[in-house]
Amino acid sequence: MDYRTASRIADRMRRGIWEKDWNCLRYVGNRFERGSCYREAWKSLAACTEGQTELTLPIWQGPQHPCRRLLILERTRDLGDELRIIRFVAHAARDVPQVTARVEARLIPLLQRSFPSVEFVDRKQPLDPTTFSHMAAQERLAYWYGTDDEAIRTSFLPLVPPDAEEPAQGIGIAWYSRAIGKSLPSIDDWAHVLSDLPGRIQSLQYRERDAMFHQLSAKAGRPIKTARRVNQKKHLDQFAAQVAGVRGVLTISNTTAHMAGALGIPSVVVLDNGIVTTWPYVATTTPFYPHCRLIRREQGTWREALLAGRAQLLAMIDSEIR
Repeated sequence: MDYRTASRIADRMRRGIWEKDWNCLRYVGNRFERGSCYREAWKSLAACTEGQTELTLPIWQGPQHPCRRLLILERTRDLGDELRIIRFVAHAARDVPQVTARVEARLIPLLQRSFPSVEFVDRKQPLDPTTFSHMAAQERLAYWYGTDDEAIRTSFLPLVPPDAEEPAQGIGIAWYSRAIGKSLPSIDDWAHVLSDLPGRIQSLQYRERDAMFHQLSAKAGRPIKTARRVNQKKHLDQFAAQVAGVRGVLTISNTTAHMAGALGIPSVVVLDNGIVTTWPYVATTTPFYPHCRLIRREQGTWREALLAGRAQLLAMIDSEIR
């Protein structure tokens, strides 16, 4: 992001903070994050979350400031955004004696196992604010612990899935999204790429019927193991176990991409050429997920992008074996 653009967006951020325009702050924060201007992104997004809470606790001013018990506010962005930065609660717990984070109930088993030094509570349950000395948005923690690519990269702490009953095997895929207006590869493109992919293929797709699961398997001319026994909308711990049960993931931009990245599973995310909120503008990597690679369609076809993604993923898996 060039200086002129960053300066213009920063003016919008200051105006959004002054006017308490939460939509503006979220838009500005997302733009700064895509442009790798992380300090400005976290400042805007933290102000968005902290400004909307009814709690009146003081905002935590960082590791150099005493804090008896810290309350981490529930997210105001999407699940993928939370999976990218939730690691920072564990970093805060190294500097604060007690840290409590409000999250969705479906996340608690996975996060509690992954970051045992932090207490995770259901965001819908009431709490006594007088037991806390300070509060902070998740993005506020990112402001203190993840201000640039290197800080984010070295901060990585993978989520810990439930113990596996068998070794990881095969490739996991997710190909469908309900998001309106999202450009995606066709079933025919996916079928072509999967037809001769070595090993087992595991669906990691939600709403398989809507995603035309059976048509994909038929067109690919091979069986694809269904994800039906796991409802990722309700049981994210089971979904994490399913994602961790494959050796690599080929996916579009969705929850599967973020779960694989947060678990540290080798993964390739296939993207269209337009702006995608959660990924960098042009980079082929993201500092949030060290084992994730990004493949954009650019001037080619979706089929070519998927083939490039498959080749990249198989090379990543092969290098891990060696």
